[in-house]
Amino acid sequence: NLTAGETRELDIALDATGISVNAISISASRRPEKTLEAPASISILEERDILQNVMTSSAEVLRNVTGVDMATTGIDRREIVLRGFNNAFSGATYILTDYRQAALPSLAVNIHSIMPNMVIDLDKVEIVRGPGSALYGAGVDAGVIHYITKDPFSYPGTSISVNGGERSFFSGAFRHAGVLGEKVGYKLTGQYGQADDWELDPNDPLDKVQLTNEITGEPITYNRAYQKVNVNGLLQFRLQDEMTLTFNGGFSALDATVLSGIGTVQADGFGYSYGQMRLQAGRFFAQGYINKNNAGDSFVYGTGLQVVDNSVVTNLQAQYDFDLTGGNTQFIVGADYDRTSPDTKNTIYGRNDDNDLISEFGVYGQSLFRVSPKLDFTGALRADYNNIEDGFQLSPRAAFVFKPSLEHSLRLTYNRAYSLPGSNSLFLDIVGRRTKLTDEFAIIERGRGTRTGFTFNSARSANGITASGLLPVPGVFGENIFQYSAAGIPTQNVPLAAVYGILYAGLRKTPIEEVQAELANNGLSLPTAIIESFLNLLSPVELQPGLPTTNVTGLGTSMLLDEPIDVEPLKSTITQTFEAGYKGLIEDRLLFGFDAYYTKKNNFISGVTQITPISVFTNISAELTPALATAIAANPLLSGALTQAGLDAQTVAALIVGFAAEDLARLPVGVVQPDGAGNQVPGEITGGYRNFGNVNFWGFDATIQYLATDKLTLFGNMSYVNDDFFDNNELEESDPGLYLSLNASKFKAKGGFAYNVPKGISFNASGRFTKAFPVASGPYIGGLPIPEEGDIGGLKDYFIIDVGIGYDLGQYFTGARIDFTVQNLFNDKHHEFIGAPKIGRLALGRLSINF
Repeated sequence: NLTAGETRELDIALDATGISVNAISISASRRPEKTLEAPASISILEERDILQNVMTSSAEVLRNVTGVDMATTGIDRREIVLRGFNNAFSGATYILTDYRQAALPSLAVNIHSIMPNMVIDLDKVEIVRGPGSALYGAGVDAGVIHYITKDPFSYPGTSISVNGGERSFFSGAFRHAGVLGEKVGYKLTGQYGQADDWELDPNDPLDKVQLTNEITGEPITYNRAYQKVNVNGLLQFRLQDEMTLTFNGGFSALDATVLSGIGTVQADGFGYSYGQMRLQAGRFFAQGYINKNNAGDSFVYGTGLQVVDNSVVTNLQAQYDFDLTGGNTQFIVGADYDRTSPDTKNTIYGRNDDNDLISEFGVYGQSLFRVSPKLDFTGALRADYNNIEDGFQLSPRAAFVFKPSLEHSLRLTYNRAYSLPGSNSLFLDIVGRRTKLTDEFAIIERGRGTRTGFTFNSARSANGITASGLLPVPGVFGENIFQYSAAGIPTQNVPLAAVYGILYAGLRKTPIEEVQAELANNGLSLPTAIIESFLNLLSPVELQPGLPTTNVTGLGTSMLLDEPIDVEPLKSTITQTFEAGYKGLIEDRLLFGFDAYYTKKNNFISGVTQITPISVFTNISAELTPALATAIAANPLLSGALTQAGLDAQTVAALIVGFAAEDLARLPVGVVQPDGAGNQVPGEITGGYRNFGNVNFWGFDATIQYLATDKLTLFGNMSYVNDDFFDNNELEESDPGLYLSLNASKFKAKGGFAYNVPKGISFNASGRFTKAFPVASGPYIGGLPIPEEGDIGGLKDYFIIDVGIGYDLGQYFTGARIDFTVQNLFNDKHHEFIGAPKIGRLALGRLSINF
């Protein structure tokens, strides 16, 4: 009891519970609002969610979030999208760090490894599912992920963490922030990481393809050493009570193997830097930022050629929000300008490098009208103009939010999003693979952008000649096989001797045991030593005197695998989404959410697909067998040895050709080249991007979170999409070779718990089930539900469990804590994307100190 004139102080500290009842979000409407009132499906991760596990990448904090599709492709690499349509080198989801787009300039790919989103500095992460073009602009049709870091005024002090674990993983991170006087805040952050990356397994069918050149059969060796560095700085001025001016910038660099749309890339000192200035003055917000690449010594494994990338993105934004009618009507108006300036020194955009600027300008407005105390209506409209297309593109948004009580809300929304083709889709011009066949000849696979499209009128008018540039087949003795007329049409056919050279090279790469087994299947049981001696005598050099000098006949249209199909210039993708959702808190302990959506995409842009048809030998086996028999009979040493073994020339010739019959039937001899100057390149197979007519799908997300006690929280969520592969009929396309993969699972489920004692022990566990799905992303193709030549098989279902435990060491050293995490506890080695290595168990530990 207090006596007269007595003063006492009572300090009260509140501990956070496991559920954020109605957290504040800024990403759905670009202004602060409660999540229950937001016209979008939102998840928010707060500091306690972020720090409860040790991880190699801050992107891992998203792994248990509803609707997130995450494919682990390396020890610190993740391909992340919301509600599907993932890809190698994915940039579909719009990712922000402190209001700045974090994707790489020009390439528009989200490389999470080099984003400045350090776990030690994250305040919260906001995830907005569904399109957001009405406010954020072109390309925001697949959701928003916003990483928000700690500001120096609210979080002064120094933090240090040291991590280590299996696969020689080591990382260190620091954060130091402070305030000078009362008006100036500063922050410095940095991190370094290294590890031995996951390795491809030569005994696994999916991995073996990635480790072998598919034409020469030569092995490919990848550098599996991973390393990254990241340094950032921030200076913040509080000019007035409601006016803050912030300057920040940073640099990062990466050494790692990275999957891309043209094949695996070795990032070698790939640098990324940025500078940002933003002003918050009451309800006015403005910012400008620059993102810049420096590719270092990076190269494409398929060619060994270095890639240069000094591209720059410049962005300017301004926004103001205000109220009318006593607060019942709220408005947001804004404008932004975005300029993408690629600079690849002709290594990525080739012939387009001097004509690949993208300039975009947009204006938008949004109004929130309170129809009644329980019903809100939100309407938004954005208009964008760019230098690629004619006219303005409109992106409207409409939403009703009904709140029967403070703890429950129902939502009905419509969004139309506009997505301009990216720089890669428009301007790409790079050799993705160059396979050497002889000193004179190589097969070249080139990725091309499709800004102007491709036509094949010349090939159609060539009177049955399939190609204006034939793929040069290597000659056995080094001669240049083809001669070309002025029009680029071949004037002679392919010598049989050249074809046998290819056949024999493939035969010698076949393990001798396989040859022995195949002979046994044909009733010939021979020791491997005898088979080896026969193979030596069958070399092209030994058979040269007896090989006929005739040619393979009939380079006509009958050999064309597919008719050439014109590819139209790329159009922007239009995404329309209807969504209904519910979110509510029951009995102050059970948080439940459910969202159902239907999406229709028009002019969806594919990954790189082959656009130049090829022609093949149609009756090569019938022509080669008698020619080879003649050559064998003309070699006394070989024919004598075969006679002693009870074999004749015709039988051996048939066996040899039979070994390779299937491969010979697919042996390319011609490539149908597109019209236009610079396209008539002999031996070049072209891949490009194309629009698909219509893609329609629906799905739902469900989430539940239960606060069992003030220390124990349980969660679970599931997501379902009705289709993960769209064939040509579903796409309303006539060509059966056109298809589209979701590159993500139709069904995934996640669940777990977290137990936390403040200033004591904490532990958590989570499990994730992912149903297998087909992949078709650039050169990474597998598991398709249609007949596909050379399909290497697909992914398998996987279920993995992660566990973590931590202890607050504050009683021994103020601010110290130790944490341990084991990812994939039972070491279920599995692939999460075609082209990526298997992912196994990874045990990690972290010591952190805050002072």
